[in-house]
Amino acid sequence: MGMIQPGYDRIELKPDSPRGLGGWMILVQLGLYVSIARLVSLIINYVIPAFQPEIWDVLTTPGSAAYDPLWKPALIFEAAANIFFLLGAVFLLVLMYRKKATFPRWMIFYYAGNLLVLIIDYVLMDNIQILKDMNEPNSTQEIARMLVSCIIWIPYMIRSRRVHNTFIN
Repeated sequence: MGMIQPGYDRIELKPDSPRGLGGWMILVQLGLYVSIARLVSLIINYVIPAFQPEIWDVLTTPGSAAYDPLWKPALIFEAAANIFFLLGAVFLLVLMYRKKATFPRWMIFYYAGNLLVLIIDYVLMDNIQILKDMNEPNSTQEIARMLVSCIIWIPYMIRSRRVHNTFIN
């Protein structure tokens, strides 16, 4: 409210400047749809099964073979984060197609929040001994991919004439 989006105070709306959901914005749209599909798959294939009694009890009951006191908060955190980001991606698509002026700001929060959650999740999971023993590099690769996405798309959302000219409602 009343905040000027960074970089937008230097860009003037020009009739011949690019606008609309074309150009690089196609990749942003595609990324949101891929995120929705990936998150739905993740929730169905991993999150929901983790809360089934036979798996939940093995992971969270003291004395069981796979027990670790961090399983419960890690699983709850991961479930909440995945649901939050799924709803966030849908919300962002609605803002995008309505060409709302708040879209770029929310998109920046989405990218930065996603990176932060990946780092927190990595730290949680890295402290669960059974997972540490598995030594899977997927989490660090995922963090690296998200960092690259942030490095590319956050400045794009801030400086792009197309973004500035499109999201004006």
